[in-house]
Amino acid sequence: MKLRLWPLVPTCIPLQKVMVFVYQLVIDVQPDIISAEITAQLVINCSITNNHGQHMEVIRSLTLSRYNQTLRDFEDITALDLLTLNLKQLVKFKHSQISFGNVFISLTLLYPTQLDANVYRCSVKGGDPNKKDMSLFSKKTVDYETNSTALIEEIRRYKIDENKCLCSLTSNDSTSTNKRLRVNFSGNSEIIKERLEPLTLKCTFQVLNQDENETSSLQSLYILHETNGIIANINKDQPVLQGSHLKDAQGKIFDSGLKDSYLHVTWSNVKFSESGKYFCEANVKHSDGRAERLSEMLILAVVSPTVDDLVKVVEKLLGQVDEDTKHIQENKQNIKHIKEELKTKEQNILSNTADLNSTQQTIRIMKEDLAINQHNISSLKEYVAANLESLQSIKEDLNIQQRNIISVKEDIAINQQNISSIKTEVAVNEENLINLQKDFNIQQRNITSIKEDFNTFYKNMSSFQEIIIANLSATLEKVKNQTELSPPISCRNVINKDERTVAVLASGLKVMCDTKTDGGGWIIFQRRINGKVDFYRGWKEYRDGFGDYNIGEFYLGNENIFKLTSTGKYDLRVDLVLKNQAYYAQYSIFQILSEKDNYKINVGGYSGNAGDSLSLHNDMYFSTFDNDNDKYSANCAVEFQGAWWYKSCYWSNLNGKWGSSERDKDLNWNAITKTETARVGVSFTEMKIRERE
Repeated sequence: MKLRLWPLVPTCIPLQKVMVFVYQLVIDVQPDIISAEITAQLVINCSITNNHGQHMEVIRSLTLSRYNQTLRDFEDITALDLLTLNLKQLVKFKHSQISFGNVFISLTLLYPTQLDANVYRCSVKGGDPNKKDMSLFSKKTVDYETNSTALIEEIRRYKIDENKCLCSLTSNDSTSTNKRLRVNFSGNSEIIKERLEPLTLKCTFQVLNQDENETSSLQSLYILHETNGIIANINKDQPVLQGSHLKDAQGKIFDSGLKDSYLHVTWSNVKFSESGKYFCEANVKHSDGRAERLSEMLILAVVSPTVDDLVKVVEKLLGQVDEDTKHIQENKQNIKHIKEELKTKEQNILSNTADLNSTQQTIRIMKEDLAINQHNISSLKEYVAANLESLQSIKEDLNIQQRNIISVKEDIAINQQNISSIKTEVAVNEENLINLQKDFNIQQRNITSIKEDFNTFYKNMSSFQEIIIANLSATLEKVKNQTELSPPISCRNVINKDERTVAVLASGLKVMCDTKTDGGGWIIFQRRINGKVDFYRGWKEYRDGFGDYNIGEFYLGNENIFKLTSTGKYDLRVDLVLKNQAYYAQYSIFQILSEKDNYKINVGGYSGNAGDSLSLHNDMYFSTFDNDNDKYSANCAVEFQGAWWYKSCYWSNLNGKWGSSERDKDLNWNAITKTETARVGVSFTEMKIRERE
């Protein structure tokens, strides 16, 4: 294990003489695809740059991690305290090298295996100019590719049967393909003086004739020695891989045939053992799926230098010494000038420092004014919120009065009809009274007989009236019981003195109703009040629903929400409590699609005082830890221990972990929980729907 320390100071960007640090977290892997016997090393670089990033005043730590399938979370490999430059290596590797500075960590794994193909994450922790904690994350994936390739087999055949290899490499020179494609292989000399002259090999792939009916794509270039194996190689879209003794290796593979792809290597201190046969090999893939290998061979000899060669080298070195002496004198003069310039610049820096101190004092005064203004704005917001509640109460009273006025109007209309009917009856009775007056004398004589008949009739009528009243009471009681037993269609039909009541709808679905909020009629499909029910669950449980109405924490189930919202237009209301302060967000558009659409959410038309933290998730699919449908490279449900309509990842997460010490995994509604004053999750949440009238 080797450790290297590299100092690197972040760049300061002057803006009106105020120092502001702007950082961006970058993770880079080379290569991003590894193979056994081919990939010599895997390099993971984790660094902080100052280009177009987020404002961060203090950087505390830089950590490199990789994903652990057993833990289902990222496992730290190494952590760097940027305040003390103290490096902790948490995972040991057999062959590795670590280098680091005050803004980067670089891990090099030699001879990587399939276990090293993983997801690597770089994270930095610090604070913004407002002293607020900040975290940045960046991830890259390294894939593994099985490489029982013809190249490995070919190298082994070189060692077993050289003549057979050469025959195999040149057998296709007369084909029509090689008339279009060609490999050129050359060296700086066929005879190299041992340890005196450098050796340069140039392997070039050319497309001589373009064919519209057939296209070819170069996959890799290799330079090999008959006994030493691979000298250098380059795969498509990857950097050059080279032996440790090489000083310089360059190469590039172009997709277009307009430019020649190439692989050049140069090294010094050439040994006698490096004499022999060298091969340049190109692996080509054709549009019809065929794979073809083109090659060229060079024979080079490394010979011992003569006395004349050594004399020439000594003369050349003496001449170089004279040149170096002249350069040293010139450099001394330049250093003298530089010292004078540094002295002048030091004076300028002292002057700029005084200006900066003055500017910082001005900024401090501006910050104090800003704090006062923010306090005034908070007071105004509280005043507006109180007025909104009063207006809502007045609105509810007006609605009740309007209903009472309508009822009074209906009663007046009925009374007017009754008055008209009474007037008609009075007129008829007056006419009958005249006739009765005429017949009074006649009836007077028969009054005794009529009284007797009336008494008998009265007795009969009393008995008949008792029977009718008894039958009518029984009928009314039966109608009342039938009315009470008829199940409601929705919570709009549920009338109860309690604010929350459980009812069974006509569809057979058992729900909890909110009978008071904004006129009542709400079906509650998500409720969390005390953390007694675990919401970190899988796809099936979120589809069918879970929880306990008696405890007061439950999730109605995505399938039930889909069936409800597919029958009509529904409003969504989200009620929240944060630090004993009530908030709500209401949406005039809400629908959940079916399971084949992964319970996709359609939401919009926000109003309320909680801020809009749900519209960002519009048109997103529902995700759980066992069914990942988000747009994030990892699984948001696993990373934040919840289940939601994640994007990459969230602006709200009300199914998160109750009372989590990690803020990102708590019950979050970012518009109110991600503010500087909040720093905690909500302590109450209800999500409910009501069919629009």
